[in-house]
Amino acid sequence: MNILFAAAEVAPLLKTGGLADVAAALPAALRKLGHDVRIVMPRYQVIRLSKTPQQGPIAGFFAAAGVRVEPVEVFQTTVKDTPLYLIDVPAAFDRSQLYGMADDDARFVLFARSVLGLMQHLRAVEGWHTEVVHANDWHAGLLPVYLKTLFARSFPAVASMFTIHNLAYQGTFSPFTLHLSGLTPGGDMTVHRDDDEQFNFMARAIRTADVITTVSPTYAREVLTPEYGAGLDGVLRERRDRLFGVLNGIDTEIFDPSHDPQIAAPYSLKDMAGKAACKQALQAELGLSDDPTLPLIGMVSRLTDQKGLDLVTDVMPDLLAAGAQFIVLGSGDPQYEQTFADLHRHHGNQIASVLKFDAALAQRIYAGCDMFLMPSQYEPGGLGPLIALRYGTVPIVRATGGLNDTVREGSNGNGFRFQPYAVAMLQATLNRALMAFKDQDSWAALRERGMREDFSWNTSAAIYSELYERARQLHGPGNQASGS
Repeated sequence: MNILFAAAEVAPLLKTGGLADVAAALPAALRKLGHDVRIVMPRYQVIRLSKTPQQGPIAGFFAAAGVRVEPVEVFQTTVKDTPLYLIDVPAAFDRSQLYGMADDDARFVLFARSVLGLMQHLRAVEGWHTEVVHANDWHAGLLPVYLKTLFARSFPAVASMFTIHNLAYQGTFSPFTLHLSGLTPGGDMTVHRDDDEQFNFMARAIRTADVITTVSPTYAREVLTPEYGAGLDGVLRERRDRLFGVLNGIDTEIFDPSHDPQIAAPYSLKDMAGKAACKQALQAELGLSDDPTLPLIGMVSRLTDQKGLDLVTDVMPDLLAAGAQFIVLGSGDPQYEQTFADLHRHHGNQIASVLKFDAALAQRIYAGCDMFLMPSQYEPGGLGPLIALRYGTVPIVRATGGLNDTVREGSNGNGFRFQPYAVAMLQATLNRALMAFKDQDSWAALRERGMREDFSWNTSAAIYSELYERARQLHGPGNQASGS
């Protein structure tokens, strides 16, 4: 099957979140199943100026956002042996900032229009006919809409899938964006205003995609409720028969403690000695007390309320009293950055804070810690615990979203979990983990159960393969959605 995978970022070219990892690893796994998958993303300034080999331009055309018409060139590179097309619209993407700009609506209207232009080029010049467009998050959200409206005659046989990586980021703009998009009220695909009179990229994608997915089965159920639906639960309930949850995987070639060049010593289930060396090296690197008997807990996270940082800061006095060591890596809300900076300053032998993102240090934290903490308010997927399990680091999570699907507690469990979002619940769960850590034989068994689990993309890719076929079956004039 010919699949065009559209995303705003792809690792390692550009990464600000988990989407970038998915956009690199899932297409590669699908290609191993025999699909001809190609990726497309914007050519941001940081990519244009990078040393990444880029062929082209291989195509040139124009794209419009309202009355604004921009020249487009397409460049090409590869990621994990997968072709990657770079949409070069200098007026939209040749900037130092990636997102959060006043004209983001016009920028990603142009991106969607340019992807459709690329599809026309591939069909006319290379004879490559797109069969499924897989659009990811709001940035690519207009692709399913256009395939059912303005470009339905140009691509009558192209099915669409839309994946929600995080429903909190919907791409909402003023009603004027309707003009920029070229969509008009009326006809078979009436464009409805949202309740708050905003143009919502994600809402329109949900209304029109042939199949909708989220990045975990639990999150697919959660988004149907007002608590987690972020205002779109009603739209999602209307299309629940096309909504599926597929758990994200991780790239097990990159995240492999037996061959990870970023960590102090390699290790595997057959020889775990390297993990102790990684812990000692991490303690030394961050100025913590060199004591292998102390439990070392790590967090790699944005410092925001969503990630449960209010709970974490409240339990820090108890963790200090218990003698645990704690590392946090990440940036975010100034109040949390200040709190952890103060804790680091006053308790430097127990608490380390690195208030930025550092991919190499993240690997060393996964390898060197005994436990990995992610007490999120909500978590669509949650790659961190999957990586932690791969590295023999026991996850402690709140049972929400993908965390609920991956972390189990009990006799055959792989970690520790709690459900009600409360300081007392997190504290009790940490106490269980710290108590279990004292029995090193049972802790080793717990750690090894996690390392034996398969969180590669193989299983998820097979499910996506089936859903692409489902999208093609559902696609067609008789199966189009009722509103965009």
